[in-house]
Amino acid sequence: MKRHLTLLYAAALVMIIPLILVKIPAAGSQTESPVLGVQEFMKNVDRYRGKVRLEGVVSAVSPSDQALSLIDIQELKDCGVTTCAPLTLPVKWKGPLPAVRDVVQLEGEVRKSGGKLFFEASRLQKKGSK
Repeated sequence: MKRHLTLLYAAALVMIIPLILVKIPAAGSQTESPVLGVQEFMKNVDRYRGKVRLEGVVSAVSPSDQALSLIDIQELKDCGVTTCAPLTLPVKWKGPLPAVRDVVQLEGEVRKSGGKLFFEASRLQKKGSK
């Protein structure tokens, strides 16, 4: 009887362990968050805490402030210029600044300074130009 129970427990473990391993991500692995558009992000900014990935079109750059403004890709498609978007995201970036009309993907977090929110990018990748 004891041998039968031992075999039963062993069989159960063989079946359960793979299920547990599938549910637990490997140490150091990170699931990437979805890439959000500028409008979606700005309309629901309170929902997104921590690291966020965004994609948009550069509408302005300020080398002296190490900053840029980002608009939604759809806004540029609809309007044809970078100056008509109702929502513009201020972004701080310490690396080389992209050009106006560049499509970029950013990763970073919302910060607050002087009572105003801005996006502090920790990664910026140019995806093309419009």
